[in-house]
Amino acid sequence: MDSASLVIGHRYAFREKRTVGEPFLKVKLLEVVGRGGRVKVEYEDGPHPGLTEYVHTRQLVIAWGERQAYLKDEQRHEQLKKTAAEFNDKAIATAVEAILESTGEDDACLMGDGMTISRSALQRLLDRCGIDTDPLRLHGHAFVDRFGQIHLPPQAAEVIARAFAAAEPEIVLMHLHDQEEELKARGYDPGERIYHRFLREYQPGHALARQWAGMEREAEELRKEIGRLRGLIAMAARDLKEAGAEQKSWRLQRALDSR
Repeated sequence: MDSASLVIGHRYAFREKRTVGEPFLKVKLLEVVGRGGRVKVEYEDGPHPGLTEYVHTRQLVIAWGERQAYLKDEQRHEQLKKTAAEFNDKAIATAVEAILESTGEDDACLMGDGMTISRSALQRLLDRCGIDTDPLRLHGHAFVDRFGQIHLPPQAAEVIARAFAAAEPEIVLMHLHDQEEELKARGYDPGERIYHRFLREYQPGHALARQWAGMEREAEELRKEIGRLRGLIAMAARDLKEAGAEQKSWRLQRALDSR
């Protein structure tokens, strides 16, 4: 804990090692030494009740009365880490990060263990995505911590990113374009070629984000429309030839074949 927040005479949950799952001991703060973050405490339980000792402030994890809420959050964080470890596709992670950045919500970012976001910011995001559900239903390991922040694993962040890309594709595509242009421009500065490497590394994820934004679907529809128009032109060329306008038919067919 921060030494400035410690109060002499209060009880704190002490850990010999800052290891998850390490049991707490109840100690009473007797004195704040000052330098080196050392404080004097008296053990009120454990193997040596009544013993006084100088310990480091970082070993006083939380106020004694808040230990149960802390432990509950700690256990859920550990489960979140295990879930996040299963999210190991770099392209998908890059796509999710880029789309969340495009939303304009400062809290909407993908960290190592997922996304931590306020309820109000998340609700705005879900409204824009058209997701009408309790945020905690997005994934079985999503949870609200003791401070009211919502924690979502990367898998839930992907659900939100996909929905946002479908709901606001222009925003996503604009953001991707701007980011790529910036990296490209910076990479041409002397000694800054590393930004071109970043650009290459982002391409698989950006391609995926564009696909989620419907760009691939639009391209497929465009290809179908081009095929339909080419078929009509070929039919018109045959009709002209059968009508005796062979010169016009030839010019039309030649234009079609030259593409």
